[in-house]
Amino acid sequence: MNKLRLSWENFDQCISDIERQLIFSDWMPDYIVGVKRGGLIPAITLSHRFNKPLIMMSCQLRDNKDNEVRLYEVEELPRDKKVLVVDDICDSGVTLSKIITEFVNKGFQSVKTCALFYNTSQKFVVDYQSRIIDRLNDNRWIVFPWEN
Repeated sequence: MNKLRLSWENFDQCISDIERQLIFSDWMPDYIVGVKRGGLIPAITLSHRFNKPLIMMSCQLRDNKDNEVRLYEVEELPRDKKVLVVDDICDSGVTLSKIITEFVNKGFQSVKTCALFYNTSQKFVVDYQSRIIDRLNDNRWIVFPWEN
């Protein structure tokens, strides 16, 4: 299997790309929500860069199994606060789509998403991303530096 290995230096550049996009947007989160497991390290890093509280959540959807989205601490947040949901990759779009649906169903008014890698050959669109990959033409497995 072909692999694309992301170094810590590459990771820092991805975070800087997303940081820059957020700074130049007219939207700044009140809370950073990291999706376990892959989204935690990017979320922690963004939380430190913006000095925003970090919340963890669980949502693992693999092999077309419909697992429950668990918001845990997120459910206690005020619904009028801005929330940025962070994951390492938006590959099929299913995970982030289900998460956003759950946030909306719980009454959150301003939720945006970001991913280090964004697959353009699926329907869900993230608000912020660093790198684009087209899974129709590039099926390399992405190995993040914390996975080595």
